[in-house]
Amino acid sequence: MTADLAFEKDTLRLLVSELGAEDAAEVLKAFLEDTEGKICTLGALPPNPALVRQEAHSIKSSAGTFGFRELSELAFSIEQNALRMTPEQLGSASVTLRMVFDETAEFARSVLLARNMEIA
Repeated sequence: MTADLAFEKDTLRLLVSELGAEDAAEVLKAFLEDTEGKICTLGALPPNPALVRQEAHSIKSSAGTFGFRELSELAFSIEQNALRMTPEQLGSASVTLRMVFDETAEFARSVLLARNMEIA
């Protein structure tokens, strides 16, 4: 993940200013764990378009809260199109979402959590 392109620092700064660094870190950890579960659900075969739409909506909103723009935008696109996608397209979208989430999670753990939510 290229932090400057896919991560909105000001969004996270606002969250940290509202919650404090410790609570923001706890919420981030919960987001990572919860989203991991949602993405595992999305990988189920055959894909359920309504469930994909619902989980993508949740991921979009939560990712946006932390400033993870790339993940949020991808989830938004999937949410908007899930009911029109073929099973193959849903599967492909789920794989792409998994890849972007994995990059986002690595960034969150190695940069944000490792620095106690401090952003340069």
